[in-house]
Amino acid sequence: MPTDKETHSAFAYIKYEGALVENGFLDARKAGEALLGIDEALRFFINLENPDLQKVAYDIPVRVSQGSWETRFLENFDALLLEKAVMHQGGRFFETALEEMAEGSFQEFGFKAIFKDAFKAMTWILKMAKHLGYLANRKIEHLEFIGDNKVSIVNSEGKTLHVPAQYLKLFAACPHDLFRKLAIVIEEERELVVGYNDSKDANYVRIGADKKFIFIPDEDENEVLFPDLQHNSYIELEGHISRGNESSNTLGFLYQNHVLTCYPNEGNIKTFKGALFTNVIVKGFVDRLDKKTGELIEKRPRIRFTEISSNEPTDRQLKLF
Repeated sequence: MPTDKETHSAFAYIKYEGALVENGFLDARKAGEALLGIDEALRFFINLENPDLQKVAYDIPVRVSQGSWETRFLENFDALLLEKAVMHQGGRFFETALEEMAEGSFQEFGFKAIFKDAFKAMTWILKMAKHLGYLANRKIEHLEFIGDNKVSIVNSEGKTLHVPAQYLKLFAACPHDLFRKLAIVIEEERELVVGYNDSKDANYVRIGADKKFIFIPDEDENEVLFPDLQHNSYIELEGHISRGNESSNTLGFLYQNHVLTCYPNEGNIKTFKGALFTNVIVKGFVDRLDKKTGELIEKRPRIRFTEISSNEPTDRQLKLF
């Protein structure tokens, strides 16, 4: 559970923790991805609560500390946000919602409640996706209503999660790539933590490297990826092994924010179990042939690999062979 005492003075927080943020810093690219990811996810859930608030401009408060990079939304965040919105609009309110807030009816309008509900929804959707192993509009197989407006969800590992029933429809409505930018920043020693603290309710979810690829779906097959990777050309690419599928004898390889399918030139991927969820160098050949027709295609390369070597720091390297 989050241990930073100051975190608990906030009604919501989104942060990265671990050795890779030991001094509280992310590089510029990762910080940019994280901020965009927070903004996109937060606006999605706020829009569900009240579409008028989509137009409000606001800053995301970032705080760095020993061992974490964190955004914290304090109890007075609603007032700060309104002030920012007024400044952004040159003092002219543009929606009925903001007019009501300007008249001092924060409490009646429930502005803070909208943000709290948005954070609660975000936290529960992340928990459900982590538990189920996917974020997609598909039927939840093992689900039972247990009373008190809650449901019991059993995942493929036989583990149970009790969830407020109100989030079932929301889970089905979420875009499968909603948390992509937040997940991209996760690594072996940099975890994502999202949570909220309400007067009678507190909850959080922690996403590690072994779960990050739930939130990074395969891209649109119509997109032409890496045209410079020509069919049958030899390559050595640095990336991250995101998953393994023994039935198809393939590995998922995260390369420049895209997951490419890799398969061994010979043998079984069981040989490469030690590579799962690690940074590696994949050596092999580009395959752009259609798996069914054998025709040359250009949309999405696969990798027929001959070797996988660790690219982890020496003290964390695994023996892959």
